[in-house]
Amino acid sequence: MIRRGIVLSFLGHELRDLRTNARVVPLFFIFPILGIVFPVAIALLGPSMVTEASRDPGMMAVLKAATNVIEFQGLDMAAAMTRYIMRAVVAFYLLMPIAVASTAAAFSIVGEKQQRTLEPILATPITDREFLAGKLMVCLVPTVAVTWLTGVVAVVLVDTVTYVQSRELLLPDRFWAAGIGILAPLLGIAVTLVTMRLSARSVDPQATVQASALAIIPGFLVIFGLFGRILIASFPALLVGIGIMIAIDLWLFRRVEKTFEREEILTRWR
Repeated sequence: MIRRGIVLSFLGHELRDLRTNARVVPLFFIFPILGIVFPVAIALLGPSMVTEASRDPGMMAVLKAATNVIEFQGLDMAAAMTRYIMRAVVAFYLLMPIAVASTAAAFSIVGEKQQRTLEPILATPITDREFLAGKLMVCLVPTVAVTWLTGVVAVVLVDTVTYVQSRELLLPDRFWAAGIGILAPLLGIAVTLVTMRLSARSVDPQATVQASALAIIPGFLVIFGLFGRILIASFPALLVGIGIMIAIDLWLFRRVEKTFEREEILTRWR
């Protein structure tokens, strides 16, 4: 049983520490800027991309994939290609919580070790589950909030562009809503839990950041490269992916909680 008051108090303390982390804070500005620029640029350049496809084999392959999507059949090529690439941009929004939350999580426990604040925290009546839940929330809540806010701003700007161009509101479609609204936080939870486990076993935050980056981000890119096309084209497949991630997150939290050893962590640091 998690005591909400203790977790919220712990969360407030952790958020204050996060605001002073010079390695994490810049990510909350860099990723949102890119997350807004990419879809707006696609909306602006959509018509010209069809012309470019005739000279670029890669763009021609994208155009062919777009016109093969059942939902886009009957649309002109520029509209189909713009919609298809806009769905692919969701992958960036999935990467955002992975990159930002994993960096914050890398400092979540080992940072407390360096600051000599871990022992007083673990000496309090806070349970392992409450400690992990608080650490999970402080890494995840700001990241998800920024991801969602960036998505909303991107939708407004993209719709402004497409309405001026063709009197059409392009976003949000159900892929954007489910991908950014649900799947992105679920991926952030999984990555945070894995990185927290690495952080608990480490004595160097930088090494934890590097280990998580090498283990998680390439894996995400490989998985999206293998399954990205079906996730873009099939909404049921996207829902299945969401269901799988829910199961993985629950298993990971239980696994991290089970393997969280207070004495081992303190002894390893000493």
